Amino acid sequence: MLVILLFGGLLAAGWVPPLSPADTADEIAQMYADNANGIRLGAVLMLFGAGFTVPLGALIACHIKQIEGDFSPLANIQVIGAAGGLFAISMPVLIFGAAAFRPERDPDLLQLLTDLAWVPFIMNGPPAILQAVSFGVAILGDDREKPPFPRWFGYFNFWAAFCFLPAFLLVFFKTGPFAWNGLLSFWLAAALFGGWFLLTSIMLLRAVPPADSAAPDAPAVPREAVGAP
Repeated sequence: MLVILLFGGLLAAGWVPPLSPADTADEIAQMYADNANGIRLGAVLMLFGAGFTVPLGALIACHIKQIEGDFSPLANIQVIGAAGGLFAISMPVLIFGAAAFRPERDPDLLQLLTDLAWVPFIMNGPPAILQAVSFGVAILGDDREKPPFPRWFGYFNFWAAFCFLPAFLLVFFKTGPFAWNGLLSFWLAAALFGGWFLLTSIMLLRAVPPADSAAPDAPAVPREAVGAP
């Protein structure tokens, strides 16, 4: 649901592809004037989508704790990463909503609000990196006889974390592949984030044990032991 709501919100706002950081204040103001309701709807959809980072992170943390045991720093990192991901998505989206709330504002103020939203929205890699790396380390360190996650999925988590790194450079560029609408900062990160979330959800569903193997069968109790007639 996160992928559907997040990217659905971007589509509703008219931000696929994203607006350019090189746009002038007047161009940005005109965008808000032309599609204020779409941006408001997009903000609502993305806020609901952000909430789905929490149950996913909690479920990953439970699996990591099973691997680590009582001493579980990676599970704690996963929980913190999920909470950080919720904040990293929600706060920029709230700024989008605030900017669209009064589209008649001074264009320079709308440009400032747009920068304050888009820069952290795309440059919010640390929580996702924490989640991916902690999960990857746990998977590769799982020495149980039948681990629920294959080793290649652990390496995929590292690859996803690595692909979030180019977005850290967006503050240096207003055009090109490292700009917030560029190939490396937006499109690569968006594809890997969406792909990581979808693949992780699938792998977590596959890791759920069958109902008949979740717990050992309870021993039969003789009728006489319970006072049966």
